[in-house]
Amino acid sequence: MWGNATLRWTHCYSNGGGFYLKPSPFLFVRRHLECDLMVGCWIIGRWTIELWLIELWLIGRWIIGLWIIGLWETAGIWLMSVSPLPKNSKVAVWRGPWKLPAPALAVFMAMSAACNHTPPSAPPPPQSTQAAPMFREVTKDRGLNFQHDAGPTGDFFFPQIMGAGCALFDFDGDGDLDVYLINGGDFSSPPSESETPTGAANQLFRQEANGRFVDVSVEVGLDDHGYGMGIAIGDVDNDGDPDVYLTNYGADQLYLNESAGRFVRAGPDAGIANLRWSASACFVDYDRDGWLDLFVTNYVDWIPRLCVAIGGGDQDFCAPYMFPATSDRLFHNETGRQPASSERHAVFREVSLEAGIAATQGPGLGVLAADFNEDGWPDLYVANDQTSNVLWINQRDGTFRDEAVLRGCANDTQGRSQAGMGVALGDVNGDTFLDLFVTHLDGEANALYLADTVGFRESSGHTGLAQGSFPMTGFGTALADLDLDGALDLAVVNGRVRRSPFSEETSGISDPQSGKFWSAYAQPNQLLMNDGGGGFREFTSATDPFLKPRGVSRGLASGDIDNDGDIDLLVSNVAGRARLYINQARPRGSWLTVRAVAPQWGGRDAQGAVVRVQSGTRTWQSMVQRAGSYLSSSDPRAHFGLGDARHVDNIEIIWPDGTREAFAGGPVNRLIVLSHGTGQTH
Repeated sequence: MWGNATLRWTHCYSNGGGFYLKPSPFLFVRRHLECDLMVGCWIIGRWTIELWLIELWLIGRWIIGLWIIGLWETAGIWLMSVSPLPKNSKVAVWRGPWKLPAPALAVFMAMSAACNHTPPSAPPPPQSTQAAPMFREVTKDRGLNFQHDAGPTGDFFFPQIMGAGCALFDFDGDGDLDVYLINGGDFSSPPSESETPTGAANQLFRQEANGRFVDVSVEVGLDDHGYGMGIAIGDVDNDGDPDVYLTNYGADQLYLNESAGRFVRAGPDAGIANLRWSASACFVDYDRDGWLDLFVTNYVDWIPRLCVAIGGGDQDFCAPYMFPATSDRLFHNETGRQPASSERHAVFREVSLEAGIAATQGPGLGVLAADFNEDGWPDLYVANDQTSNVLWINQRDGTFRDEAVLRGCANDTQGRSQAGMGVALGDVNGDTFLDLFVTHLDGEANALYLADTVGFRESSGHTGLAQGSFPMTGFGTALADLDLDGALDLAVVNGRVRRSPFSEETSGISDPQSGKFWSAYAQPNQLLMNDGGGGFREFTSATDPFLKPRGVSRGLASGDIDNDGDIDLLVSNVAGRARLYINQARPRGSWLTVRAVAPQWGGRDAQGAVVRVQSGTRTWQSMVQRAGSYLSSSDPRAHFGLGDARHVDNIEIIWPDGTREAFAGGPVNRLIVLSHGTGQTH
């Protein structure tokens, strides 16, 4: 997530999209001394000019040493002074301490001039749309009263800045999505096997028939008091009711949904003990036996230590590379092996070692499950923080093999690892392949891995997603058709992890007791609209509450809160209020929502099922998927924006057990429930 800024750096960007200079290549010195070798990226008008001086660096570092760092930085400042900027450009410069001789600077200027040409394949800069607000905040009006407690400021407790997630799920089966919000609290001592930090209580809000929310946390038994991180939802005992798995800084917890919507915490015999610092989690039936298994990402083996801000100076939150990475964990669901005649209790067995998961260590943050190689078996994708991402391909024998590098979704286009946080899955360009989107640290572009028949290709620069994400640190994210035009859009929530040296310092901003402490980490959220062909433009609106005010946002859950056919958003914020946004965009087309259920598995949602909808010559594809985003869980129903389609010709579902069924189409603008075994098998 963070780079170790051992040197001062130059950075400027234009809100108007006219000029962009990426941070100095030596700003982010990652683990194992990996460096960003991009000198700079100048975006002038519709053309991009990139200077890659990899060979110069490889040779020059032995000859010139640290002196060349000052050379590059000073040259960058000179280039900014001579490059024409649009009137609406805003430039902020952190000047380095080096003073270079004029001849050396002249040499670099000549090299820069020699590279001043227009690449034939350079993409145009992303365009912004200025429009009426797409969302309306209803947090207060709907009774959603939740304030995240990050704990006392001033100690720079690492888990604080990581935030907490949120969830949308129908816990009581009344057809309306309810809201669950994770809290933090006291962290007076690190967790041990016998103790867990006593945090502020998590809260469950039940949605009433009138759309308002009522806090029922204590009533139903979901007021967990761990120092909370993330949440995963799934029916682990196949009784038709969704259960809740909570990741914590400390011991994780599994809550079983009993009859009448009451929850009971599973005991040690459930077999899901995890005392590592865990982050996101995902339920997936990886062996296709009909019982949901559990995958948990673990972050780092953190111990308190003193860390300072970028460039030195004041204390700040630590970076993950300073601590050993840990391995993720896989738990196999053994509940189905109990006699059917007896009362079954949820039981898991850890299989991380035998499955091959434990052999790889990495600071995991985001996770989702899907059949990435289309062999009918679910695979797992993990976004790691500052190390290569992992794509666990299911070997269909209980083991997994990492093929992220082989398939092109491990690193950026130069083979460099990035700070992966949130993940989203969806077909962004309409080719029926499920693509991957990963959010990153500021100074790194968010990644869009477009899928094809052989793997993935990182395409953020060619789809308009790169430039707007450089200044932001992205966390929770969702791929959803927000305006129902038939193409998936992007929502990203942002917030820094370290104070920016470029922010205008205000009185008290660095004082943990001032009340302004968290404002130094706040950033605006973003909406990026799909142009219908897989390209994106940033949506801007001076009055859209999702885009303003700025916050230290982390979790993002998406779903149709009011069952009106469009996607609404729930956002969690570090040391701030959770916020609920109702979609009020003028629809540009029709929609269809499909709930896929499996009667043979207790009538639960068929997590992992792929749903394809066809109308005329167009085919849309989605998944029954709760996981993804960052530390969060979303509406499991497959939602489709259908554009100008007025009728659905047919629907196909590929069920988690590998069977395929076709269902008749019909009218649009409705929610339909399709059951396994009731379609036409083919």
